[in-house]
Amino acid sequence: MVPLGAPPKDQIPEKNNTPDKDKDKNSQKDAASEKEKTPEKDTTSDKDQTSEKDNPPLKSETPDKLKEAIEDQTKPAPTPKEGKDLILYAYSESPAGRANLEYFIKKGLHGSADFLFVLNGNTTVEKLIPDLPNIKIVHRENKCYDLGTMGAVLGKDRLWMGYKRFITMNASIRGPFLPSYSSGSCWSDVFFDRLNGKVKLVGTTVNCEPRPHIQSMLLATDSIGMSILLSPSLSTTIHRPDFFGTADQPTGFTPCYDTMHHAIHGELDLTELIESQGYEVDALLAAYQSHPTPANYCFENGSPKDILYDGKYYGSNVHPYELVFIKANRNIAPALLNKMTQWHLKQNGSAWDTC
Repeated sequence: MVPLGAPPKDQIPEKNNTPDKDKDKNSQKDAASEKEKTPEKDTTSDKDQTSEKDNPPLKSETPDKLKEAIEDQTKPAPTPKEGKDLILYAYSESPAGRANLEYFIKKGLHGSADFLFVLNGNTTVEKLIPDLPNIKIVHRENKCYDLGTMGAVLGKDRLWMGYKRFITMNASIRGPFLPSYSSGSCWSDVFFDRLNGKVKLVGTTVNCEPRPHIQSMLLATDSIGMSILLSPSLSTTIHRPDFFGTADQPTGFTPCYDTMHHAIHGELDLTELIESQGYEVDALLAAYQSHPTPANYCFENGSPKDILYDGKYYGSNVHPYELVFIKANRNIAPALLNKMTQWHLKQNGSAWDTC
């Protein structure tokens, strides 16, 4: 891949307009026939799941798990580059999702990572996405929900093995939002910097219902964490039945989830999947910071309900600055979100300047 650069924002080219396609956010058939722009190999839950949740291999076993995580072993894996990051953005057409995508394009893109936009189903947003060497687009049928979508894209030709760190996110959130006193920070480093030898999964929030878990609308991990999330053999090791699925149903990024309930069940088990392998998880949520695990947080706080609703964050609302990305489809202080969006769009600079 051409070396990544960070062009001034006024020089970021726009794609030529393309003919509009019929929009149907619920369509399970892609009007585009598997048209893919994939990164070159050498560069290489949330109940809304555009719509919106532990066995990592022992450290001595990590190389084996890295090899076993993808079933297709017939092709050589890309060579990882030191410090190379990949940010995946899953999108399916909706008015709210389009507004969130437009904001992210203006404020979230930068030259220190590769960006892969996964466009599910009929949409015309491709023309909004800059045509730059570190930005690629994949068109696919709208199926498998977000977790399965990430797995399908990352597993193709073992793409994930060409990268060191990952962020997966969907179009239900708006951001990044960083306060003026932190305006020199790179938003993706806010998440990546929390990863270490112990912590292998980082999100924005913790939900206690129906059991403690990191919510999945944005997740950061590294190659070890991703090897766990993509492992077919590990995906069936968490046996917890709940309202959304049975004890036999899998978790992780490997399954193609066929219903919303199954996708939510898969999200709920991600935290335990990571923890069961001897690793830890983390979240930006301020209320979580004094707790070692989601289970401890929920126990000590009386298992609060999902805080990502209006007035449900201990009698108040979570602020965009607390999480960097905020759920934009839950009616959480909509006046504040609208103002924050306006104010940040008027500010000079973007992630191109800080990352």
